Amino acid sequence: MFFGPKDSRPETLVAAELARHRAAHEHMATRYAFLPMIARLPAVKWQVAAPEEVEARHAGRLSAPEAAFPQPEAAAIEPSRAVAGAYGPEHWLRFRAPVLGDTAWARVSTPEGAADPPTLIFLHGIAMENDMWRGAADPLTSGAIGGLRVIRPEGPWHGRRRLKGWYGGEPAIGCGPLGMLELFQAWVAEVACLVAWARATSRGPVAVGGVSLGALTSQLVAVAAGHWQADLRPNALFLVATSGAVLDVAQGGSLSRAVELQPRIEAGGWTPETLERWLPLLEPTGPPAMGPERVVMLIGESDDLTQHEGGLALARAWGLPEANLFTRQQGHFSVSLGLLRDRAPLERLTGILGGAT
Repeated sequence: MFFGPKDSRPETLVAAELARHRAAHEHMATRYAFLPMIARLPAVKWQVAAPEEVEARHAGRLSAPEAAFPQPEAAAIEPSRAVAGAYGPEHWLRFRAPVLGDTAWARVSTPEGAADPPTLIFLHGIAMENDMWRGAADPLTSGAIGGLRVIRPEGPWHGRRRLKGWYGGEPAIGCGPLGMLELFQAWVAEVACLVAWARATSRGPVAVGGVSLGALTSQLVAVAAGHWQADLRPNALFLVATSGAVLDVAQGGSLSRAVELQPRIEAGGWTPETLERWLPLLEPTGPPAMGPERVVMLIGESDDLTQHEGGLALARAWGLPEANLFTRQQGHFSVSLGLLRDRAPLERLTGILGGAT
């Protein structure tokens, strides 16, 4: 109904979306039936790829900085029809993912009556599939953050893109280092395509950002964009619950400890030395394409998943101004939910975009 040739009435589209959302929510909620047996189920389906397989698939990306995340070819992005949302029209985008080859999706929320709005492309965390859940708290509602158009991509292996037999985002962990390498490779290229679409549909500036896994991906976008053509470079960056030390997250973060990631990858033949070789494809290895004055970071001092120290070290390495670094006495999840009440980081971002050229 939203993408097909028949032009349905608005009320028909709204009814279809409500039915889709209800069905998706009920499908996702079936996982609660497994709670009584959760202690007997493995947290992750482990299929750790050996170092030799990773070498064969990704060694060429280490040949030069511009080879790590090359500029993707232009994507034919198809917008759906729009329906009225709480703060303005909402619609989806879909296109062929340049790396994975499946269909990439994104939801677009535009403020009512906005002409040439600034855009924030905001990436979710691992296993966070908000377009499949009803009533999910959303600090980035368009009407609440200064007129930004918000694009929420559906990340590789999440939501409609889940692989059969895996839950949302599970391959990123279960395949060991190969999982994160390929998720970052795929998502960085998809974000570049969305930056191009945002620029083609509005004269406003474009920011890229995300929370947790989405922030780790966004900071790679920010560095890689320095090797892309000018119109693919974001004007600003917004990082929530991030770290510049991805290897530390994998080795000592609370999620990694909970699923016993480190012993699993060691059993798969990985050592600290073989892991370190791949850091240029996992961590930001240079300055962002935008100046540090256009990077906003929000981190939690009690974050034990993407540890606070790693985020602080990245902010210092990049030379973020004091006004752009927000630290809170919060943990990994509460720091992003805190944006529902604490608008200062978002207000800083919108102020930067207001002066961007």
